[in-house]
Amino acid sequence: MDRRIKVSDDLRRKIAKAFGVTETTVRSALRYDAKKGQTETAVKIRMMAIQNGGVPTVSLPECETIHDEKNGTMVQTFANGAILTIDKSTGNAKVDYKGKTRMRQENILVTQIYVLQEYAAAF
Repeated sequence: MDRRIKVSDDLRRKIAKAFGVTETTVRSALRYDAKKGQTETAVKIRMMAIQNGGVPTVSLPECETIHDEKNGTMVQTFANGAILTIDKSTGNAKVDYKGKTRMRQENILVTQIYVLQEYAAAF
């Protein structure tokens, strides 16, 4: 998952000046960089960015999604052939690849779906 906050060049410069940091530091904060983007200052930079029109974005693997209301499932098929199936009534999910179930999770939350999507796309 690629998570970031998109801002204009002018806003990036404004944020750098406001915090007394370099634009590189601002970019790291806005990309949620694993090392440099996890500081208290980085959190404040992201907050200022959003308050001034920054747009939070997330990139996830591309897949075809079918919501089968009759069976109460959501089925996502990925380019590599992996299939993610989620039972909407129980929250149970599984990832199948090449005819075998590779992962099962029970009672998943909507906020956890991206983890399963990344797993399925990685085959």
